Amino acid sequence: MTTPVSIVIPAYNEVEYCLECVDSIVENTAYPYKLILVDNGSTDGAGEYFDSVPGATVVHTGANLGFPAGVNRGLAHAEGHVLLLNSDTRVPAEWLARLVHVLERNASIGLLGPMTNYVSGPQLIDGLALTAMDHINAFARERWETWNGQVAEVERLVGFCLLIRDAAFRRIGLLDERFGLGNFEDDDYCLRARQAGYRTCMALGCFVFHYGSRTFRSMGYAAQKYNELIDENETIFREKWNLDEDGTGHAEQIAARLTREARAAAEAGDLAGALRAFKEAISTCPIYDSAYSNLGAVLWGLGQRERAYEYFRRAHALNPNNEEALQNLRDAATALGKEAPEEKRP
Repeated sequence: MTTPVSIVIPAYNEVEYCLECVDSIVENTAYPYKLILVDNGSTDGAGEYFDSVPGATVVHTGANLGFPAGVNRGLAHAEGHVLLLNSDTRVPAEWLARLVHVLERNASIGLLGPMTNYVSGPQLIDGLALTAMDHINAFARERWETWNGQVAEVERLVGFCLLIRDAAFRRIGLLDERFGLGNFEDDDYCLRARQAGYRTCMALGCFVFHYGSRTFRSMGYAAQKYNELIDENETIFREKWNLDEDGTGHAEQIAARLTREARAAAEAGDLAGALRAFKEAISTCPIYDSAYSNLGAVLWGLGQRERAYEYFRRAHALNPNNEEALQNLRDAATALGKEAPEEKRP
């Protein structure tokens, strides 16, 4: 059964970009979707344009509530998987089907983002000079043919285009509105997703064009003022999660980092290093379920199946909503002739 996607687009002014974005969706999206347009207090006709889009669900906030709060008003109408999309993007042909394909073939992924031409962090493909839709489509097609469904796990995905698994959204919930106009709400959401046992990954074969920072420019945020906003929200983020300057300081964060390091070591063939890192993660935060599940997977590969089963069982007991741990436990129970747990209903 196909799971539909709710595309949530918040906008404050910049009606020309809104028109380009929505037109590209209508022209290039065959996968089933629900379009949710949030007029975040626009004064340049963007709200009236949204009202003219056939079949769209339109929310008028009446004032500029900022990105997190505006998105949340749209999320109240979402169903299925959720995709957050900035209004200054243009999507190529087959973009949504590709993203959903990558998400649904990897049950452990909760959040997935595409590559792009304008973003901070590893999702950036540097040096692109694309403007025409034909060029965007051609590049996206070549990118998919080269990378297809490959993914890379990252700590942070940028919310300019962010696909959220339906089960992950039900568990994690809304964006944190304390981040005001925006910035760091996506860092926060990624951290919450990893705490819930989900992976946050880039889809290396997927591409979405992004103009970048148009909403902040329309609000008069010059470089200095914009940097001040980033600094303020970074302080909010660090205080919320008790993080030191280097991003550490919270037990679950340290355990998450050690678990990612252990997984990388295992993939590189350093099983001894992986085992040490997994055990250190569990020692640092005994309730971090992903460390138990991943350690069990390594032990299973080493032939220590009973020990692996116990780690899978522990991970599932700590977090029944961790789909990866549940699947590992069910597979192990079947192989060992034990009673498999029933799948938890949402």
